[in-house]
Amino acid sequence: MHRVYITIISLLTCYHSWAQPASLYFENITTQNGLSHNKVNCIIQDKRGFIWIGTDDGLNRYDGSHFTIFKNNPGDTTSISGNIIRDIFEDENEVLWVATADGGLTRYDYRLEPGRQFRQFKNKPNDSLSIPVNIIFKIVQDSQGYLWLASSGFYALRFDKKTERFSQIANAGTKTVLALTLRNTGELWAGRQGGGLLKINPVTMTATMDARYADLYSKDLPHVTITSLFTDTKKNTWFGSWDWQLYKYDHLSGKELTFKNAGRPGDFQSDEILSFAEARNGLLWMGGRNNGLQIYDQSANKFYNYLHDPARGGTLADNEVNCIFIDNQGLVWIGTSMGISISKPLQNQFQQNFLPRTGKRNISINDFYEPAPGELWLGTSEGIYTRDKNADTFCLRSITKFYKSLSGDLYVGSDYSLFKLNPENFSISMLPNTDKDTVMYQIIRSSIVSVIEDSINKEPVLIASPYGHFLAYYFWSQNQWSSRLDTSRQILKTFNITDNLVRKLYKSPNNGNLYMATGKHGLAIWDRKTNSFSYIKNDPTLTDGLSNNNVTDLVEDDVGNLWITTHGGGLQYFNAANRSIRHIPASNNLLRSISLDNAGNPWMISNGNIDKYDPDSGIYSTYQLPDIDKTTGVDGSIFKNSLGHLFVAGTNYFIEFDPAKITQTQPTLPIYITDFRIFNQSKNQLLKQEHISLSYNQNFITIEFAAPNFAGNRAAEFQYRLSGLNEDWTELGTENKVNLSNLAIGTYSFQLRATNRPGIWYNYKGKLVITITPPFYKTWWFFAICIVGMAGIIYAIYRYRINEIIRRQDIRNKIAQDLHDNVGSTLSSIGVYSQVAKIYNQQQKNEQLRDALDKISETSGNMISEMSDIVWTINPRNDSMPVMLQRMESFAKPLLAAREIRFHFDYDPGIESLSLGMTQRKNFYLIFKEAVNNAVKYAECLNLYVTIQTRNFRLEMIIRDDGKGFEVHHLTEHNRLSLSGNGFKNMTVRAKEMKGSCEFLSEPGKGTTVTLQFPIT
Repeated sequence: MHRVYITIISLLTCYHSWAQPASLYFENITTQNGLSHNKVNCIIQDKRGFIWIGTDDGLNRYDGSHFTIFKNNPGDTTSISGNIIRDIFEDENEVLWVATADGGLTRYDYRLEPGRQFRQFKNKPNDSLSIPVNIIFKIVQDSQGYLWLASSGFYALRFDKKTERFSQIANAGTKTVLALTLRNTGELWAGRQGGGLLKINPVTMTATMDARYADLYSKDLPHVTITSLFTDTKKNTWFGSWDWQLYKYDHLSGKELTFKNAGRPGDFQSDEILSFAEARNGLLWMGGRNNGLQIYDQSANKFYNYLHDPARGGTLADNEVNCIFIDNQGLVWIGTSMGISISKPLQNQFQQNFLPRTGKRNISINDFYEPAPGELWLGTSEGIYTRDKNADTFCLRSITKFYKSLSGDLYVGSDYSLFKLNPENFSISMLPNTDKDTVMYQIIRSSIVSVIEDSINKEPVLIASPYGHFLAYYFWSQNQWSSRLDTSRQILKTFNITDNLVRKLYKSPNNGNLYMATGKHGLAIWDRKTNSFSYIKNDPTLTDGLSNNNVTDLVEDDVGNLWITTHGGGLQYFNAANRSIRHIPASNNLLRSISLDNAGNPWMISNGNIDKYDPDSGIYSTYQLPDIDKTTGVDGSIFKNSLGHLFVAGTNYFIEFDPAKITQTQPTLPIYITDFRIFNQSKNQLLKQEHISLSYNQNFITIEFAAPNFAGNRAAEFQYRLSGLNEDWTELGTENKVNLSNLAIGTYSFQLRATNRPGIWYNYKGKLVITITPPFYKTWWFFAICIVGMAGIIYAIYRYRINEIIRRQDIRNKIAQDLHDNVGSTLSSIGVYSQVAKIYNQQQKNEQLRDALDKISETSGNMISEMSDIVWTINPRNDSMPVMLQRMESFAKPLLAAREIRFHFDYDPGIESLSLGMTQRKNFYLIFKEAVNNAVKYAECLNLYVTIQTRNFRLEMIIRDDGKGFEVHHLTEHNRLSLSGNGFKNMTVRAKEMKGSCEFLSEPGKGTTVTLQFPIT
C-alpha cells in the first residue's frame, strides 16, 4: 500500500515511556542443546575453564559447544555415586567433590585412569565408617581443608579428605541442613529446615543456636527454614527463607535487616530465595522459587525483577531459579527448572530499544537521521519516530527515507516517491513535475534507498535510486525527472547504467568521486570526462580484485579509500588511487551494510549480528546482539551520529551503542586434551606423559579435546597437525576429536590449535609426542642379533666345512693308516710265510710247505675282505641302517652256516631310522665282523646270538656265543691269535673312537659275550 502525504500532517500520536532498567537478554540451554536434564541445581567453573552443571539426572561438563555427561551406573563403583546432583565443589588440588541427593558424596579427578577417576562415598548400612546419609545438599571447605556437607538428618558433616573419615557435630536441635556459608571469622553458618540458623565452630566441632527456635511451632519467628546462605565481599551474610522474605546480616552493625515487598517500584519481590551471586560491579543476583531473577543495586537500594515470558525467546528460561554462578569472564549462569539461562556482559553492552506499537503490525526501521546533536529520527514502515534528546519520547509520523542536501533541505524517500520535508511542521511535498515521471511517481513495488547531489556538465542534479529501477536524475534547471523511460536523454545508454539494483550512491567529500554499489555489476565509478559509469567487477582469473559482484554497501575512510561489503564475498578494501582491491579473508562472507567508528574501524551487519574489523591488528570480531523476541536479528543500514554512537535496527527495535566502550571477546582460548583412547578404550592416565610410547598393534588412537569458550560469539573451531606424518594443518571445524588410524611405526608430534575469531589461532600449550614402537622383529637390536646370528651361521658353516675337510682328512689318514697297518702287517706275514715256504720247499717238507701256502692264501684273502669292508663303509650309499643290518646278516649267516652254527639276529625296529656317521658305521661293522670271526675260529659254539637295541640315547650291540669260553686275562694272547692281527684290542680302540665302550665277558665252558655301547644323536 502506498502512503501519500502531500499536505501538512499534524502530530498523530506521542508515546511516552518511563525510564526502565536495562533489559537483560538471556541465551537459554536445554536438553535440546545436549543438557542431560532441564532441572539444574548447581553450576561451577573449574580452574581449567570448563563449566560443570549438576542436574536431576547426571553431571554435565560443558565447553561452550559440547556436553560430556556423567551418570551413575547401578553396581558400577567406578561411576559417579548418584544422578541427582545438588552441589559441586573444586578444591585446591583441582579435584571435584560432588554432592548428590541419591548417592552421597563423590570425588572426581580427571587426571587418574578411567577406573579410578570417580571415588564413591555412599552409606553402607553395616559400615559405621561410611557416610551416614546419602542425601547431601551443599559443600563448603573450611580454612583447615575439611569439607562440610549439608545433609538430611545428620546436621553438617565434616569430611577429612586425607583419612576419608566423616565426623558429626553434637546434637543441636533440628538435624536437616539445607544451606552452608563460611563467615570471614571462620565460623560456619548452617541454614536448617526448621530451627533457623545454626552456628558451628569448625575447630571444636561445637554448635550454637538461637534458643527461640527450640519450639518449632513458635509463631512470628523470622527465617525458621533457611534455604540459602551467601556471604558477600563486604562480609555481609544474606538469607533466603520459606517465609518469602530476604534477610541480611550486616557485618559492621551486627544487625539483621529484612527486605519485604511494600508495593513500591524497586522493592524486593516476595519470594523464597534459593541462590545468590555477587557480580564484579557489586550487584547482587538472586534466584527465587517462584518469581524468577532479582538483581539488587545496593547503592540505589533498588531491586530489578526479570521473569520468564513464554512469548519472548530471549527471557529467563523459567521463573524457578535454583542456582546462580558468575564465571571468570563475568558471564552469569542461571540454573532453572527448565534449563540454563546465560547473561553475557558483552551482549548487554548492546541494549535493545523497543518502539511503541499502535497495532499488531511489525515495525521495520529503514533509516536513521539526526536533526540535531543528541536527537534521533527513525524512518520506519509505519512512518517517522522521533526521540527528543532529553526524554525517551517517540512521536509517530508517516515517512521513511532521509537525505539532507548541501543547502540544508531535508528530503525523505518512501515507497511512493521522494519528498521534501519541512521539519518545523512536518509538511511534505513532492518535487515539481514528479507526477509526470512514470518511474518516480508511485514507485512500483519499491522505494527510495539512496539519494545524493551532483552535477552533470556543470548542471546540478539530484540523483535517487528507486531500487530495482536503475537511477533517476532530477534536473533543477528544468524541474523534471529523467529516468529509464526518458527517451530523449536515454540515461541508461548515455551514462552506461547497466544494473537496475543500485543499493547505494556515495559522493566523496575528499575528491568528489561518485561511487555506486550495485547488486549484479560490482562497484561503479563515475567518470567525469566521459560522463558515464565504469565498473569494477569480479574476475576469477585475478588473485586480487572484487571477490563478488553483489555489493551491498560502501564507506569512505580518512584517506579517501573505500571499505566495501558484499553479499558472498565478504569485506574489501578499495584503493582509490590505483583502483586495486584487497579482500579481508577473515571476514564473514554475507555482509549487509557498513559504517566506520571514530577510530576508523569498520562495523558491519552480518547474519543478524554485528561484526567489527580492526585494520591495525587484523582481528575480526563478531558480536551476537540481544534479540529478546527471537526475530531474525538486525538488518538494514548502520548509522553513526555526531557523538560517534552507532545505530542498527531490527524488527520493532533498534540498538544504540558506543563502539569505544565495546570490549573485545575473550583474549585467549585455552585448549585441553580431555581424553586419549586406544581402540576406543580410554587411557586418560597416559596424558600425564609428554611422550607416549605405544606398541605397533596399538595404532588406532582417538584424541578428544576442548577449548572452553563462552564469552565469544562463535563456537571454537580446531585444526590439528601430526608432525611426522603430515606437516599441513587439517581443518576439523567444531569437531572436538580426531581419529588417528593405522599409524605406521615412528614418532609423531601432535599439535592442536583453536580459534573463536577468524584469523586468530591459539596453540595448545602442552606437548604430546606419540611413538609407535615396532614389533621385536623390526627393532634395531633384532636386526643386530640377526646380523650377528647370520655372521655366526656363516662362520659356523665355514667352520663346519673346515672341520668336515679336516675330519675327512682324518678319516682318510685313519683309513690310510689302517690300510697301511693291515696291508703292511699282512704283507709282512705273507713275506714271512713265503720265506718259510721257501725253506720248507728246499727241505722237501711238503706237508709244512702246504700249511705255509695255505696261510699265505688265507692271509691275503682276509686282507682283501677287510679292504672290501673299509671301502663299503665309506660309501655314502650305505649310510642307512637297514643296509648296514642287511650286510651284517649276509656276512654272518653263510659263514656260521658253514660251521653248522645257528645264527640268532635280533634288533629293535626303531633302529632302522637311525643314521650313523661314516666312522661309527665303519667301526660298528668291523667290531661286529671281528666278534663273529672270533666266534667262528675259536669258540666251538653251536649258537651265536646278536642283539642290537637302543638304551638311554645309546646304541647297544651284544654278541654272545655258547662256546667253550676262555679266561679274560688271556686277552693279550687272544689278540695275538686274531686273524686280522688286531684282535680284541682293536675292538676296544674302535669303540673309543665312537666315544663308547667294548666289554668282554667269558668263562671257560660258559661261552663269550661282547657288549658294545656308544652314544647316538
